[in-house]
Amino acid sequence: MQQPDPFATFNTSKAQTVRYLDLLSRAAAHIDTHLADPLDGRELADMAAMSRYHFHRIFRAYFGTTVGGYITWRRLQRACELLASDAAPVHRIALEVGYESAQALAKAMRRELDTTPIAVRAGDAPCWQQLFDRRPATDPLESHDDALLKPQMLDVQALPILTATGRGMDDGNMRQAAVQAFDELVPAIRHAELLPRVQSWLALFPDEPQGPEDQQARMLCGAVFDHHLTERRGNATQPPVALAGTLAWWHLPAGRYAVFSHRGAHSLLHRVWNAVYRDWLPATGYALRDSPCFVHYVNDPRLPLGDAWRTDLYLPLQQ
Repeated sequence: MQQPDPFATFNTSKAQTVRYLDLLSRAAAHIDTHLADPLDGRELADMAAMSRYHFHRIFRAYFGTTVGGYITWRRLQRACELLASDAAPVHRIALEVGYESAQALAKAMRRELDTTPIAVRAGDAPCWQQLFDRRPATDPLESHDDALLKPQMLDVQALPILTATGRGMDDGNMRQAAVQAFDELVPAIRHAELLPRVQSWLALFPDEPQGPEDQQARMLCGAVFDHHLTERRGNATQPPVALAGTLAWWHLPAGRYAVFSHRGAHSLLHRVWNAVYRDWLPATGYALRDSPCFVHYVNDPRLPLGDAWRTDLYLPLQQ
């Protein structure tokens, strides 16, 4: 009888890791050779042959920074190289690295590096550590419970989700965006007399935050009517609701998901996602569907539970 290969899982993980790095390097190479051009996240995802819903998370898990953070770093790095070695006017260097004016480049350098083009040209060293401190590197789960990365595999029905949108991050936390979204969503549901029919509360994150203070990053908080995700009972429905403000229906297609359970503060969810994309995904070799991941609040998110929160993370897989 053929003996099992004890290195099979290791070899699969290593091969998948190399594959992801190869795909991501295509996007990184495109960034490096097109610093003067507008760089679109969807185009970069296509360059890496990845779904736009997952590209940014995989990039951050492997590179330790967001796509936007990487672009800023490479643009400023190239600008400093040119300022130190080239007598070209600052405005020309700014255009060459993707800033629309000398003033825009100077503003970015003051914000990110605590320096100016004049100072760099005079020989001062930029404060690179400040740039990376402003965009923290990937924060892995250094001692995560093995059970965390042993998800359930579930087939989930199509879900119409009534959502409201909150925006903005504060020191890497989207708590205020969540409050903003729920403050709009819950009264609208209550006014429609539909609150008793809400069986599941969800959140989707359609944007990859471009820094810990990204004021444009969106958080969609949503309600599922007549279907309980944890207990897998009932059929999700789309009752009539007057749509106003940011209220909208988001439709998630049916499909298979890997479901990871987390207990603790919501502010730690990004660490779980990093572990899933960096460790679990390449080790298993699963392919991802072109559909957004989402989180399910097992507890009522309106309650102040703190470290007692239970949250399920849903990662869409190809079948």
